[in-house]
Amino acid sequence: MSVMPTMSSATVVKVRLVKAVAMLVLLSIPCAPASETETPAGFLSLNTTLFYLMRTMTALKGTIDFFQRNHKMVNLDAVIGSRIVEGSLKVLLRNLNESRQEDKLPAEVTSEMWTLYHMAKDMSDAAEPHVAESEALYYHRIGPVIREGLWELNYPMRSLSSTVPLWKFSPKEAMTETQSDDCLTEFFGTGDTKEKCFISEKCWNRMTSLGYSQYSLSHQIFYLQIGELSGCMAHIVWNILMHNQPGLHVLQDTFCANMLREAESFDRAGLPAVFQDLFMEQGALCGMYGYYEFFRYDWLEHILGWQDRAEGCYKWAGWPLEKSARRNYRLKREERRLDGGCLCHRTTVAAAALVQYVRFLTEAYLQQAAQLMDSPQ
Repeated sequence: MSVMPTMSSATVVKVRLVKAVAMLVLLSIPCAPASETETPAGFLSLNTTLFYLMRTMTALKGTIDFFQRNHKMVNLDAVIGSRIVEGSLKVLLRNLNESRQEDKLPAEVTSEMWTLYHMAKDMSDAAEPHVAESEALYYHRIGPVIREGLWELNYPMRSLSSTVPLWKFSPKEAMTETQSDDCLTEFFGTGDTKEKCFISEKCWNRMTSLGYSQYSLSHQIFYLQIGELSGCMAHIVWNILMHNQPGLHVLQDTFCANMLREAESFDRAGLPAVFQDLFMEQGALCGMYGYYEFFRYDWLEHILGWQDRAEGCYKWAGWPLEKSARRNYRLKREERRLDGGCLCHRTTVAAAALVQYVRFLTEAYLQQAAQLMDSPQ
């Protein structure tokens, strides 16, 4: 991390001590294989869970196939999605193998998972050079987010804490996407500072303050995930300690509990088109943390229903009647419109959400199968 060059020897010792404490904290972070998770099996039958799992993998395959066909035209945002799919499936398959649960799944399920993993990896590898050329400045600044092997978060299924603070929804964003990107460059050393894992006071306060809503809140979760995945966890824990914050898992609980509250409010409002992208992004980000409250069968039905099955992509609401006006759709800076009304960002967050459902449904299936085996005949 960044320190002043004139530090005293006592300060150096203190820095080393706090970083050592931070590493001890990191070692205590749970990371469980599929057999040890808390995934609630729910009320569905085993066959119904398998049916949902196969449907979800089919939809996910459609998104990746769409990106593959358009890999020369997609933006960096799309490759984030394919890397998330690649990394999430790699972790899932590894956990299944290490917990000796892979053989407990139908052969067609594991075969399809491997197919999806390789499709996502091939798509990411093929698209990255085109993104590097077409979005050179953006790629220089945050290109490390699409590095192969980055998106391998491995959190056990868990529930949200009921004791974290909740706040009112705000219709205004607290930060711009450029401000969020500026803080990501501090992890990568691609911004004003060339030192990796540098965390400025301004960015830490911005990215961990309470009370944000909508995309500002999702940027905060994305920021913490990127910091962890980029090898900057000791620096994150250091800042938590120095700012007297309760801990990384409490931050995760707090942000995702408030994100869940927003998602539920969108659901009660009928999931209007203006919030559908954000709704899927919420499920993807907090799903990667293993919070099973974000996995609901009726929510999955909505996500599956929004897909254009012929193209495999996700289009803006109102297509084809609103080809140019796109009323009720919020256009993000990272968005790129492709032929036929397909949108890169919308398809990206859908793919990222769908792959988390693949993980959830897989673990739900295994739990249900185990319960059937243990039940008296």
